Amino acid sequence: MTARRIIDAHCHIGRTVANGIGQDVETWLAAMDGAGIDRAIISVAAGGIQAEGLADTRRANDVIAEAVRRHPARFPLGLASVEVRHGRAGLGEVRRALDIGLRGLVFHATFEGFGLDSPVFADLLKALGNEPALVLLHATTDARSDPRAIGRVAQDFPHLLFIAGHPVFTEEQRAQCVGAVRANGNLTLDLAYQDDPRTTEFFVREVGADRIVFGSDAPYFEPRRVIASIEAAAISAPDREQIFSLNAQRLIDLASAGAGS
Repeated sequence: MTARRIIDAHCHIGRTVANGIGQDVETWLAAMDGAGIDRAIISVAAGGIQAEGLADTRRANDVIAEAVRRHPARFPLGLASVEVRHGRAGLGEVRRALDIGLRGLVFHATFEGFGLDSPVFADLLKALGNEPALVLLHATTDARSDPRAIGRVAQDFPHLLFIAGHPVFTEEQRAQCVGAVRANGNLTLDLAYQDDPRTTEFFVREVGADRIVFGSDAPYFEPRRVIASIEAAAISAPDREQIFSLNAQRLIDLASAGAGS
């Protein structure tokens, strides 16, 4: 276990019905303790049950909001899920999520079946209002939500804070992410779902450590594998500290400042 302070900016509560993988709050707290993770930005797991549509979405968001209320020292920020497939009916849920203490949204275009060029997706982001909020966008290897598409969204919504989740799967995806991050000051990338020290070294070299956060994508990937890869990367101690905690804390502070707007 590392003694370093760590904030996980990409982890999920809930269960994805397509593969049956999931976790509840208490399971994740125990896993955090086991991996040496101090705090986490938690979000709804994509692809959860939707038998009752928006009612299921509300229940999932309520779980995240309750976890933030009960464990503020461990979960300083929570992100809601409002799916594009619900259309404009989902706009009210964005505002309700903010009212119950959540400070942004999470989307997984592949699991949720949409592209980032969707007008409904843009409307959901607009419903976050004019103050800073955090949006986690899972990067895909297709045009639906690849880093270039994420970069265009970040450009269209400069007041929002974006994380490109795990843009690590192919050389092309990594290169696209470098371009998108360089072009948009409100876009950060995370190192989730990989365990190669060279990935950390590449992104630190190309965009700087101040644009990178630690994320695990738990429960879909083992956090300790990501942590070990960052520990093993040939980067400086200050760069490692930025990635493990300082950059995520800055996002938490900025997104929290918009609460109550």
